[in-house]
Amino acid sequence: MSQPMRIGLIGCGGIAHRHIAGYGAVASELGVVVAACDPRPDTLAVFADRYGLRHRFASAADLIASGEVDVLALLTPPAVRSDVIYPALERGISVLVEKPFGETLTDARAFVDAATKSTGYLAVNQQLRFMPDVTLARELLAAGELGEPRFIAHDQYQNRTRTRGWRAEEERLEISIFSIHLLDRVRWLAGRAPRAVSAATRHWSESVNGETCTALTIQFEGGGIGTMESNWHSLGLPECRLRIDGTRGSFLSRKVEAIADACEASVQPEAGESRVVDCSRARAFEWCMGESMRQLLVAVRDQREPPHSGRDNLETMAIVDAAYLSASRGGALVSIAELG
Repeated sequence: MSQPMRIGLIGCGGIAHRHIAGYGAVASELGVVVAACDPRPDTLAVFADRYGLRHRFASAADLIASGEVDVLALLTPPAVRSDVIYPALERGISVLVEKPFGETLTDARAFVDAATKSTGYLAVNQQLRFMPDVTLARELLAAGELGEPRFIAHDQYQNRTRTRGWRAEEERLEISIFSIHLLDRVRWLAGRAPRAVSAATRHWSESVNGETCTALTIQFEGGGIGTMESNWHSLGLPECRLRIDGTRGSFLSRKVEAIADACEASVQPEAGESRVVDCSRARAFEWCMGESMRQLLVAVRDQREPPHSGRDNLETMAIVDAAYLSASRGGALVSIAELG
């Protein structure tokens, strides 16, 4: 068996702990974290000491030039993307990029163009598509049990009014930082390209710059419709639900929040009895982080594009950009073609 690929983490904040735990649980045979990078000396030292990482770097440029890694996990705020992706790909280093893939669709397209000229691979950490209930829904659709998906609704209601840190400064907030996960899952399950988006957003929190409530509709090729509601001001009754109505049946999953361990899904074929499936998984959020990296490492090993590639994510980024444009126009319908 070949040696595990060497992974470097860029950004040692809170999410880095979830990544490294997930990699160890799911992808350890394929890759091992050997290096960490963070411009904050204390943060870097505490993180590297905790996980026994000898290779420590204060700058991404130094890590990329070191020759110590084969794969990078880019865990920084969106504004840092280009400073890492371009030089890494130039050296043939594969990169798992935290969402959002870029600050705009234009950025994302440029990253994909760079990847086509590199021996490295580019994947986007839309890890929540690997949650058990979403995987089950995808399998049911692939097997034809639900038929052609005509309507997909994905919503989350949570109390997230105390957002702090770099997220509080972002002008593009709720859609770009959180519900991009929901939109990616709707698109992935729809299996069709998005054609148009209409969205309404609200800025209901004085402590942040961006929107904190979103309601939108996506029209897909073939006539399917997707809807998404995300409200950070639900002071009680938190809920995340995913519903699919197809030509042969329906699917519904419910949980307290998108990253929760406990989840129950109901499947109702048009002809046949309904059934309930336990889609719970211990430490589900970390497991999905690990599965996201594992999928990239398998792709690098097999020299093929990963299923959550940068190219694949362009349609998700198109929905995001169209949603912001629609919201700026008071909810008017925006064609994806208008984005160029």
